Amino acid sequence: MEARKCRYCSGAIPPEKRADSTMAVDYYQISLKISTELRAKNLQASALANIGETYYKMITDPVAKTTVVTAVTEFSVNKYLPPTSFPKGKDALLAGAIDYTKRSLELTREIHDLDQMYNVYENLTGAYKLKGDYKQAMAYGDSAKVIKDSIFSETNKEQMTKLENKRKEFADSLKAVDIKIAADVKAAHRRNYELIGAAAFLLLLGFTFLLTRNNKLLGKEKKKSDNLLLNILPEEVASQLKDTGAATAKQFDNVTVLFTDFVNFTEAGSRMSPQALIEELNTCFKAFDEVAEKYNVEKIKTIGDAYLAVAGLPTPDPKHAENVVRAAKEISAFMQDRVAKLGNRTFEIRIGIHTGSVVAGIVGIKKFAYDIWGDTVNTAARMEQNSEAGKINISQITYDLVKDKVTCTYRGEIDAKGKGMLKMYYVG
Repeated sequence: MEARKCRYCSGAIPPEKRADSTMAVDYYQISLKISTELRAKNLQASALANIGETYYKMITDPVAKTTVVTAVTEFSVNKYLPPTSFPKGKDALLAGAIDYTKRSLELTREIHDLDQMYNVYENLTGAYKLKGDYKQAMAYGDSAKVIKDSIFSETNKEQMTKLENKRKEFADSLKAVDIKIAADVKAAHRRNYELIGAAAFLLLLGFTFLLTRNNKLLGKEKKKSDNLLLNILPEEVASQLKDTGAATAKQFDNVTVLFTDFVNFTEAGSRMSPQALIEELNTCFKAFDEVAEKYNVEKIKTIGDAYLAVAGLPTPDPKHAENVVRAAKEISAFMQDRVAKLGNRTFEIRIGIHTGSVVAGIVGIKKFAYDIWGDTVNTAARMEQNSEAGKINISQITYDLVKDKVTCTYRGEIDAKGKGMLKMYYVG
């Protein structure tokens, strides 16, 4: 702490040249006596704080401890005060340090000297820590922080006042300039209005261009998203999903289901690289998609090397059975032609068809897919499993619907797994 000092404590022994703590206290006592007589509270507070700080240092500073005894005999200021009588022992010195510092605090609060008050609070914080009274130490430490913030605020306030004064000076100097500029600005306004009008017109043209361009881009993006949705879902279901955010599952009583499967797919795949296998599957399924679209058949999904499609939903179609059979014949012909050209680099196919009722709708909420369920789907799968390579196997119900349109060969009753004995027919 650097407190204000009178000539006795600041001039007689500079801090860097003090011989020892005893000598310092003698001079601080002189300063205290004189400042008390003069009623100089700021100097009283400073002297009291310095005495308290010296007592504190005699406990914590090893040099001060060793010099205190010898100093009394080597130096005296008796013409002003009797020789200083120091408290005996650490506890007495600490009590003295706290007492003098608290007396300084009372005066400092009266004169509202923030700098001195901050130093006193800091000294009390250290003294109470040394005493082991951490509750009091924390309280004085908090007070020191508050005073420090106040000092900082007052410093900022002074700086702000200076800045405000400078601002006023600058504003006054600008005022004269503004008067001259105002006349020039008034003359320039007319020209500016003309320029602003031209700029606004150009801006409007630019905005119109950007709006038109963005609308076109939005239209293109909307078309892309619509096409993507239609690539996943039937048009009617996609429209319902866009309008309501959901698509209700429905039962369709008159539909025909088509199942295809590649014969010995695993064996064929072992002869081909993974890339070649995927490319060949893609080529085949792409051709199946085109045939399905041609005959108004709705592709449902692919399951590995299997292909599932249906006609008669979501829009009813009286020719559902005929359309599926014709699509199956074209798919079979495509694969026979491909086998003739590529040999074991492609696959032979078998196809199964059955007619009946199904339930159709969207599954899940993520990566959703339109799917169909029901016994008709299972029976169509059994028709495919009981078919042969290059053949189209249809059920009795489907045969009854297409017998006048296509040539069929009765195979008899065949045991279908899980379905029992079923009448089956080959198409063509």
